[in-house]
Amino acid sequence: MQSEIIITQIIMLGIVVIIGAAAAKTGIITENLKEGIASLVFNITLPLLILSSFTALDITWDLLRNGIMVIILAYLAIFFMLMTGRFSARLQKMRPETSSIHVMHTAFGNIVFLGFPLMDALFPGGQGLFYATLFYLVSNSVMWTAGVNILSNKHKPDTTSTVKNLLNPNTLAFVIGIALMMGRVNLPAVIDVPLRGLGQTTHYLSMLYIGGMLAQTNIRGVFAMKRVYLLSLNKMIVSPAILIILFSLLLRVFSLEMDTVAFSVVVLQAGTPCMAIIVVLARRFNADDIHATENVFVTTLFSILTLPFLYWMVQAIAF
Repeated sequence: MQSEIIITQIIMLGIVVIIGAAAAKTGIITENLKEGIASLVFNITLPLLILSSFTALDITWDLLRNGIMVIILAYLAIFFMLMTGRFSARLQKMRPETSSIHVMHTAFGNIVFLGFPLMDALFPGGQGLFYATLFYLVSNSVMWTAGVNILSNKHKPDTTSTVKNLLNPNTLAFVIGIALMMGRVNLPAVIDVPLRGLGQTTHYLSMLYIGGMLAQTNIRGVFAMKRVYLLSLNKMIVSPAILIILFSLLLRVFSLEMDTVAFSVVVLQAGTPCMAIIVVLARRFNADDIHATENVFVTTLFSILTLPFLYWMVQAIAF
């Protein structure tokens, strides 16, 4: 039943992606508008989605315990995928500027524009989004420190820029949401309804952005690139499948408890398609931005099939 739900949700989101791609192809969504949508989602609608979802949650010991487990497993998952990405890049004898992109894209997924909408749709009520936000904070902490160092050994991130990247509107929304949740503060309807309604637009705006991004990608010859297929296989099937097995064994050996939603969020977030912002970082640090664009395009398309498969694996192996 849940497999049908995830397939349905991906199809529904996929329809909006197609609309976004068509709008970009016809000139309705321009490059400037696309970047404007990305800024709107990151700075306004997503923080409101996080905030409004948290206020609907009741703080419980189970929620906190599972949240701690999500943080631990998220760090383990990201560092494991960094290692598999580095191993894969060496096997393929990639040039340094291409290897760094391959490693980064193996470890970091499109959490903001695909992960959050999908987790909120799959696990309504705020719990899924709570765990997804914890994974996002972990991912951010690694990407803006170790990740930037991987992209360029010549450009070390200074403390100010690192803190600035970590302290963004979504982090602030998380902190405020936690405070409201722990204080059991319910926002009055006159405030809650518009904030929640605007936050819910994140799902569709994010998909429009992805559609616009895919439509403006030069796909000539991209499907002939073997390295892109290998990345897709490793990032979205092989590595997450290994993580499911390893984490299941870890929980059983140490007699640790973790509910299905929290475990599923970790695996699905780890298996999301390549992070789009790495294309921008690649240009900044003189890495292979063409390879980065190819990765984002192909993995986003393949995720229509791989994410339902991963969810099925979680249910079949872990629970």
